Amino acid sequence: MKQKKCKCGNTIPVNRYSTIQPKKCPACTYADLYKKQSKQKTRFKPQIRSEKSKAMETADKWFSRYIRLRYHFKIATDGTVLNRCIITGTVKPANQMDNGHCFSRAFLTTRYEEDNCRPQNRSSNRFSGEADHYKFIDNLTAEIGEERFNRIDKLRRETGTDTTEFYKEQSEKYRKLTNKLIRELNAKKWW
Repeated sequence: MKQKKCKCGNTIPVNRYSTIQPKKCPACTYADLYKKQSKQKTRFKPQIRSEKSKAMETADKWFSRYIRLRYHFKIATDGTVLNRCIITGTVKPANQMDNGHCFSRAFLTTRYEEDNCRPQNRSSNRFSGEADHYKFIDNLTAEIGEERFNRIDKLRRETGTDTTEFYKEQSEKYRKLTNKLIRELNAKKWW
């Protein structure tokens, strides 16, 4: 059987046991497949975030930083902020801790409530949340008292504000408080 040449100059391999023969060499076949894949549109469009969601994210960041500074365990000699987890009691640097909420951030009225939040170990906050929730409630109640805990429990049942202006106000408020605490404690910024 006579060997054919591809338009690139390479020989096209012949399969003598098949009636279907390739029309291109393997290099050209792969190149065409690669071109087709790169031209295909992705199934998912990148999400365009609203101003409100951006403002909410910024407010959450500043509030989280404030809580980890406000309820710090100790400031190391080099200025590192150390936090104690409300559930496990482990002490870690602030950049390895989360701002744990007793009542979820879905409750808008307690989302930025100081009595609802304490520094929490990332693994217990993100992965074993429901299992550790009762420990969080018990430890928080012991820390702030029954009366203040009942106040945030009632507060979470109310409807809250969900506007861009509200989140911008919260962001600015907690940014100022965080920077003030940084100066007062001679702490090092971890963000």
